[in-house]
Amino acid sequence: MRIGTPGFVAARLTEAREARGLAQIALAEITGIKSQSISHYEQGRQSPSPEALALLCEKLELPQNYFLRASLRYDTEGVFFRSYRHAARGARLKAVRRLNWLKEIAAYLGRHLDLPVPAVPFRTGDVEQAAEHCRETLQLGAGPVNDMTLLLENLGCIVSRSSADAEMEGSHSQWAGGKPFVVLAESACSGRLRFDAAHELGHLVMHRESACTEFGDAEMHRLSETQADRFARAFLLPAKMFGQEVWAPTIDALVSLKKIWNCPVSEMIVRCGEIGVFDKDQVRRALVNHSRRGWKSREPHADVPPESPKLLARGIRLLISEGGRHPHTVLTDLGLAPADVEDLTCLPRGYFAGCSVRNETALRLRT
Repeated sequence: MRIGTPGFVAARLTEAREARGLAQIALAEITGIKSQSISHYEQGRQSPSPEALALLCEKLELPQNYFLRASLRYDTEGVFFRSYRHAARGARLKAVRRLNWLKEIAAYLGRHLDLPVPAVPFRTGDVEQAAEHCRETLQLGAGPVNDMTLLLENLGCIVSRSSADAEMEGSHSQWAGGKPFVVLAESACSGRLRFDAAHELGHLVMHRESACTEFGDAEMHRLSETQADRFARAFLLPAKMFGQEVWAPTIDALVSLKKIWNCPVSEMIVRCGEIGVFDKDQVRRALVNHSRRGWKSREPHADVPPESPKLLARGIRLLISEGGRHPHTVLTDLGLAPADVEDLTCLPRGYFAGCSVRNETALRLRT
């Protein structure tokens, strides 16, 4: 008689496989388990033997209790992706699964900590007015935004960084359960990462009820991406203040301003055209010059340290240092591998291996 694993949750195997970017055949190849058996495991028609489960845990780099936990039915639709190219479908699915892990971490911390209440302004219609309304609501004035990632977290966004696959084409976000989630591309430089963060804020402000799907309207997706880009430029580079500081219609003038506004020069060029500081010919020449200088891959002043999300990492540290939870308990509660929790919460790699709870015997000097 075949012996399975009591309590095995079939949906968890599908989630884990897709989160690792593997097809059923690929998982079968690296584990030596028949692809038909893996299909049966995922359909709930069979459960793996203890030996097979141990092998799946090893190759998927997840603890056994992950597969014994109830699967939370998070919505996989309504994620704002930059592209819906068919070739990147596997990367999008991987991103969605890891986004769901991020939601589980946020839900866990929310049960023990008072996380910021979502306060993202809502505004549709004219993009320039939406960006201006957002700045006024947040009382930012007209100057540069100091820390775009911190701003998102203060607005109640759950922000993470991701070493996304190349075909993912950048960051992504989603409204889920009344809470905004933002995942920023790990590979972005400081200026580009800030622009990506403002782009996702644009989606959260203007499109929270109209996210495109893989099978949605391609023209609607193109329009929403164009609007989010313009929102990011208008939000980071307000017309009045930024326009006054552009002292010449040249690319070198914008390079000198990058240290102040910390925004990609390519986006500053486009912004100058939008607010009438450059005419169409000046915009064209500046973009050509930008390309000739080889700045599409790396612009000047790209060595500024990128902003990093801090909220989730602070939450984990607080639970351990003041909440009385041992690091092992936190990992057991989450049911994820240490490396995944570190990556999703932006903790230093190896944090769980190196941290421990100090439990020292009290001593005092004799009098």
